[in-house]
Amino acid sequence: MKYILATVFAFTAVAFSTTSNAQAIPEAKIAVVDNRLISSNAAVAIDINRQVAKIQADMQTEMQTKGNALRTEEEELKGQSAIMPQEAYNQKVAEFQQKAVAYQREVQLKSRQLEVAIATANTEVERALKPILQKILQETGATILLEKAFVLEQAPGLDVTTRVIEELDLAMPTTTVVLPELPADVAAALEAGQPAAN
Repeated sequence: MKYILATVFAFTAVAFSTTSNAQAIPEAKIAVVDNRLISSNAAVAIDINRQVAKIQADMQTEMQTKGNALRTEEEELKGQSAIMPQEAYNQKVAEFQQKAVAYQREVQLKSRQLEVAIATANTEVERALKPILQKILQETGATILLEKAFVLEQAPGLDVTTRVIEELDLAMPTTTVVLPELPADVAAALEAGQPAAN
C-alpha cells in the first residue's frame, strides 16, 4: 500500500480588479506562479508530506501484521483438512473467508481515509492561499496569475512564486492531517473480522 502525496493547488488563473462596477476590461498584466514549487517547498506542504509518510508507514505496519496472521491461519486451516470432520472444516473455511474479505475491505477503507485526509488538508491550504494570491495581485498591479506550466516563455520579473511561498509560510506554516472517523457499524464489523457493508 503505497501512496504519493500530490498537493494540488486549484488556482490555475486568478483575476483581480479594483472596480466592481461594469467598466471597460482593464489591460491584462500577467504574473506567473509555479504550483510545483509551492507544493514541494512551502513549509505547510513539507509538513503535510511528513505526516502522510508517517500515517502510511503506520498503516502498512498494521496491515502487514494482520495479513501475516491471516496467512498463518490459512496454513493451519489447510493442515486440519485431513483430520477435521468435513462439516466442521467447511465452517472454518467460511469463517476464514469472511476474515479475508474483511481484511481486503479494511485495506480499501484505510486507503480511502488517507485520500480524504490529504484532500481535506489541501483544501485548508487552498483557503489560506486565496487571500495571499489576491494580495500579491493587488500589490504588483497584475490582473492575472498564471500557472507556470502553461507558460512557454516569460520575461524576467513576472514570477511571484517565491513571494507566494514566503507569505504562505507566514500565514500557515503547518496543518494537521486528520484521518476521518469510520462509521461505528463499519468499525465494529472490521473489529469482529466481518465484511463491512457498502
